This record gives sequence, C-alpha cells and structure tokens, in this order.
Amino acid sequence: MSRENPVQRAAPRHSVRLAAELRVGSIVATGSTRDVSAGGVCVELDRHVEEGALVEVILYVVEDDIESADQRTLTLAATVQWTAEGDRGYSHGLKFVETDAQKIAALKNALHALGIA
Repeated sequence: MSRENPVQRAAPRHSVRLAAELRVGSIVATGSTRDVSAGGVCVELDRHVEEGALVEVILYVVEDDIESADQRTLTLAATVQWTAEGDRGYSHGLKFVETDAQKIAALKNALHALGIA
C-alpha cells in the first residue's frame, strides 16, 4: 500500500522520536516513532504487524535518549494502515481510532510540550 496520500491530511505530521510499544493481543513489540500527528503515528519496529490490525500503541516521553524518570506514557488505540520493510526492521503507519477526547487532548498537549505543535 502506498504511504503517500494525495488528499490533504487533517493533522500535520511532526518528525519526532519517542520510545513506543505496540501491543497486538498478547504480542508486544518495542520501537520508536518516526513521526507523530494528532491523527496517527509512524512506528518503526523489529517485527511486522499486519495491515488492518487493531493495536494499542504506548508512547513514552524520552529525554536525552533516555525514557523519562517519571515514565509518563500515553496509550491510544489505532489501526495499522500500512507497513513497509526498512533498514531498521518495519515501519508501520498507524491511524488513531481513539474516541476519548481526553486522550486526544493529552496527545496534542504532549506535542505542544515537545515544541512541535
């Protein structure tokens, strides 16, 4: 599936590396984000996750390449929109399916606090 969408995105993407964990059922994969928006995230993992899978993505605040001591996290539900094999494993384009307005507001606040939104 093509990663490029000819239609204008509803939320701009911001290039940022955050530690991330992806949970699909009992499977847990760790990696990092490549970019983040209020609508979704691109996560690089060492394993492949099927397109269409419903996943839980946990984003960790990272300071100086180390996870924050207070372990602030944000957990959101998402679907895998596309996957691509890359140099560091697999990239996965995730679309948030979260309906919890508080979690979406928390994501926007986190992006703002990082100085990227």
